[in-house]
Amino acid sequence: MTALVRLSRAAALAALCSAWSVAGAAQQRDTTARPPQPAESLRVYTLPPAVVSVTRANPPLNRIPQAVKLVDKADISRARPTWGLDEALVSVPGVYAANRYNFSLDQRISIRGFGARAQFAVRGIKVLVDGIPQTLPDGTGQLTNLELGESDRIEVLRGSSSALFGNATGGVISIWTDPTPPQGVREDTRVLFGSFDRDLVRNWSKWQTSTAFRLGAGSGMVTASRLDYTGQRQHSNADLRNLNTRWRFPLAPGWSLAATADVGWDPRADNPGALNAGELALNPDSAARANLTRNAGKDVTQGQGGATLQRVFAGGGDVTLSLYGFTRHLTNPQTFAYIKLRRFDYGARVNVSRPFTLGSFAPRVTAGLDVQRQRDDRLNVKYVGTTSQPNDTAQLDQLEHVTELGPFVQGAVRLAPHVSVTGGLRYDWVDFRVNDRLITRSNPDDSGRRLMRAVSGTVGAAVTPSDAVTVYGNVGTSFETPTTTELTNRPDTAGGFNPDLQPQKATNFELGVRGDVAGRLNYSVALFDAEVRDELISFPVPADTTGRVYYQNAGRSRHRGVELSADVELTPGVNLVTAWTYSDFRYTRYTLGALVLDGRAIPGIPQHWLHVVLKGHPAPAGGIWAELEETHSSGYLVSDAANTSTSPWWTTNVRLGWSGTVGSVRLNPFVGFNNVFNRAYVGSVVINAAAGRYYEPAPGRNMYVGFSLGAGE
Repeated sequence: MTALVRLSRAAALAALCSAWSVAGAAQQRDTTARPPQPAESLRVYTLPPAVVSVTRANPPLNRIPQAVKLVDKADISRARPTWGLDEALVSVPGVYAANRYNFSLDQRISIRGFGARAQFAVRGIKVLVDGIPQTLPDGTGQLTNLELGESDRIEVLRGSSSALFGNATGGVISIWTDPTPPQGVREDTRVLFGSFDRDLVRNWSKWQTSTAFRLGAGSGMVTASRLDYTGQRQHSNADLRNLNTRWRFPLAPGWSLAATADVGWDPRADNPGALNAGELALNPDSAARANLTRNAGKDVTQGQGGATLQRVFAGGGDVTLSLYGFTRHLTNPQTFAYIKLRRFDYGARVNVSRPFTLGSFAPRVTAGLDVQRQRDDRLNVKYVGTTSQPNDTAQLDQLEHVTELGPFVQGAVRLAPHVSVTGGLRYDWVDFRVNDRLITRSNPDDSGRRLMRAVSGTVGAAVTPSDAVTVYGNVGTSFETPTTTELTNRPDTAGGFNPDLQPQKATNFELGVRGDVAGRLNYSVALFDAEVRDELISFPVPADTTGRVYYQNAGRSRHRGVELSADVELTPGVNLVTAWTYSDFRYTRYTLGALVLDGRAIPGIPQHWLHVVLKGHPAPAGGIWAELEETHSSGYLVSDAANTSTSPWWTTNVRLGWSGTVGSVRLNPFVGFNNVFNRAYVGSVVINAAAGRYYEPAPGRNMYVGFSLGAGE
């Protein structure tokens, strides 16, 4: 069966769901568990001053002509380890978060295929925490300061986002902590312990405590956490520590200030590396020999702060000004070099949103400016022989600057009571400069500049034939630059930036529907097609056995697929939640050496990704709850050139717990079982890896226990 036929059948299914949904007759249900509110609010509570919604204008959810998913606190952290975003985003269709179980490299998170190339950190996706960008001007997303356990909700925008946020083609992940000020002092503590073996040798523990308190008319929250991890694989230990603070103050009528100050210290995060097929079959718990020899991993300290001043106008609308910055000190032994990076980043964002009166059209205009600057002091040195000790011989020594400037404007107008149109435009100017400090007779000065710029636009329409359903469509363009690391990793081993590597651009089309049926079925369906030019992909150099990754542009490619999610109440207290993504991502024009890869599937993303959760919390159980979780991934190619694929897999997770009070203390003990049937599968891959080192295996059967305590309101 051809891909076109498969996509046509998937589209027919989506169209059938759309037609059926129009006949529904119930209010659009919010995805949180809070009491229902009027439909003219994206959330069911008032957003705090620091919050700028994922759409930058905070329109009603039923008037957003894009795929937006809201993940609430229960789906983020209840009885979950809270190691990484894959736990929270697994129920979001269109999002594929491949867990490497390697805290040195982070997870490989992609939205509609964008970001899948990431070898570390997050690519192609804009990440924000409490409105403060975690994504640098070069497009690198850093999650060192993120403590998932303190998150109150996550908003995910899938699809073209460059007209809103600039340098990102896949979408936006916006994470928010709890904005509710306590009445006095509110204390929450969470403790977990888990093990990968019966002898409790390969185990992990995590604790987290959050204290929220009043400060006059304002409030503060301080969260501290630590994860001590000894993974199932050899050389996978990690020690991750975070201290995060949040501050909110009303200043005057209509004026407010919100601030954040975070410190992340990861003194140890070992990197076991990827395995080849023989090593995977012999012992999936082993580490790559080169990673052991070089003691690969990272030691990082990162501090971040930000403040947002907001003025809310009496007639509607607001103006916000955000200032932020962070510093990062990284020591990163890799197989090819001992890397030291000193990074400093700072930026500002101003955003003005005002409604206007124009008959029945009720237009709203939002305009603003993003400015961000990144400074990287990068030094790569060689090792002493085959040891893990660095010597004084530099491979690379340079100072890099990236400056991003992005003015934007967007507007929304109601053409009819049930029809609204939204459009946006943004200009991005991203300037890369490098000062080469390693200059010898045999190594010339590679200093230089790369300027990348683009105009991105989007227009969409939302139709609400009833309060029960929203049908929408949009078209937009997107723009994504290479990162400084991708520009620096040159196959010719020269310093400076790769002069041939270009930004990738895409034109995105989307149709979707979301709604509610009788208050018992909440659903969404989306069809998308992204025509991508100069897609950024990794490629190996056969003569390079160090494991270093290089990047180039593919000619053209196409990302298209179907996303379906549903939450149905089977009986009172019992819900079935499903998310399914069909992905057909292919090169349409790409030549690799003598190979013509037109029509070949893009590696690294499963064609089918299915997640199902059966949740039970019936009233007669007296606070006892249970969740049965099933996840399925089809197999996928791991390389552009080789006909090598991963095997499809199923995993089963089970979580059990009790929620109640003992006196005045909120108590929630729980137990979790992951990979119950001990499936052997690959959690992630290194796409186009050299020497066939593609595979990053996932753990077998493992379990954990924990509890959370809370006091105060």
